[in-house]
Amino acid sequence: MSTIPFEKEYDYLFKILIIGDSGVGKTAVLQRFANDYYSTDYVATIGVDFQIRTIDIDSKDVKLQVWDTAGQDRFKCVVSSFYRGAHGVIVCFDITDLESFRNVEEWISEIQRYCSTNPPIYLVGTKSDLQTKRTISYQQATQYAQSKGIQYIETSSKTNDNIQETFFRFSRTLIEHSDKVLTTGNPNGTLKPLGGLQATRRVQPS
Repeated sequence: MSTIPFEKEYDYLFKILIIGDSGVGKTAVLQRFANDYYSTDYVATIGVDFQIRTIDIDSKDVKLQVWDTAGQDRFKCVVSSFYRGAHGVIVCFDITDLESFRNVEEWISEIQRYCSTNPPIYLVGTKSDLQTKRTISYQQATQYAQSKGIQYIETSSKTNDNIQETFFRFSRTLIEHSDKVLTTGNPNGTLKPLGGLQATRRVQPS
């Protein structure tokens, strides 16, 4: 009797949220990463949207389900429900918009309030092509990230600078975090049980 060979779909599956103030370029970051597409036309995200892309990390297939969330206050009650089960969160601010940087603290509080775990966080400064208009220095943003124990990177969706690097580096962080959960069940002593979409590592039969 013949058997159907097992077909590997992915080794890891991660749900990633992109959050931040309206207009900072969250959708542009996602579109550039998922579809290598950039548009100068601004269209506000209504509620949430998502894209899926599978990338290769050290010969492992890593499937990323990346959720783009609306930054307007009126959508926060809707968006909050999507925090549950997130394995990682990217917090974006516009390096030319001081208010969006000041609001990062509030967005991190949202993660702590609504996420069912303590997921890794990546701070992303967008629109790095607008250096002459920046209002937050690289040093200032880096120091803030260090004070929170998170990573920081600057990107430009327009020039495609550091977009791929952001998701590849963050994926490595998520893999390390996931492996710790699978091995120890509690990598930092404060991790709550995973809820919603579980961090999945596909194990092949020998």
